[in-house]
Amino acid sequence: MALLNREDMIRIIESCEIKGQDEAIVRALMYINLGYPIMLYGPPGNGKTTIAEHLLRYISGGDNYYRIEATEGMTEYHTIGGFHPLSMSGNPELSKKFVYKDGIITRAIKEKKNLLIDEFNRAPTTAYSGLFMLLSAGILPVEHREEVLRKPDNWVLIVTANLGDEGTFKMSSALKRRFIPIFIGYINRFTEEKVIRSYAPDLDQAIVNAILDFAEETRRLWQEEKALPLGLSTDGVIKMARYCDLSIAEGLDGKTAFTDAAMHQGIVIADETDYASIQTVNELALRIASRL
Repeated sequence: MALLNREDMIRIIESCEIKGQDEAIVRALMYINLGYPIMLYGPPGNGKTTIAEHLLRYISGGDNYYRIEATEGMTEYHTIGGFHPLSMSGNPELSKKFVYKDGIITRAIKEKKNLLIDEFNRAPTTAYSGLFMLLSAGILPVEHREEVLRKPDNWVLIVTANLGDEGTFKMSSALKRRFIPIFIGYINRFTEEKVIRSYAPDLDQAIVNAILDFAEETRRLWQEEKALPLGLSTDGVIKMARYCDLSIAEGLDGKTAFTDAAMHQGIVIADETDYASIQTVNELALRIASRL
């Protein structure tokens, strides 16, 4: 029996804070209905985590699911579990005693709670060694407790990943193929303009167009010319619109407000160690501002 029906999918899409990702959400929900774990991937700042939280909140009936953010220091101890000192103090007797501590995946399976692993590939593949058998055979050997857990029916696992981003690890093919990858990319201009209007309904149309032009050109420079490490995210577009709206209301002229906002966000997407990269976004900001 499917976990979600058509009416569920419509409600999930209509109530999602992130707009313009309907097709990706539908694909994710269909694969969830088939029992597959989902990997939402794409450039940073386009709503992967928000979408994942929204899906799990609906499926789990609220916040009744586990979440963890992966880090480079994460190991199997954090995901599956292991021995933990009873005391970290200087007491010599207590420091020799250990307790069993279950990791986040083990707790999720035992308590039959769905799981979100955010920033999945900021941890090395070795941190997820316990996932291989769980996702292929439906069992989780827990060596520190000498027991084997079985994956609950309709258990949902969603992970998010910024593929190719700085500070991320390359995933092994064996791990990656156990997930269904769903791309969360940049939304189209029409939808992005609607997003801007939801945050800054009175912002001058010329400023809105300039923000959208800046976003589109940074994405082109990233995708086609490889001149930037990233394009401007929808989150960055929202920040530019809100800054311009507030600055203009406080008396700043539109051209200066846009230039400031574009240069602020330009530093976010540029390579801060490469002067040419910073110069590229600054020149782009000034070129678009000259039209205002």
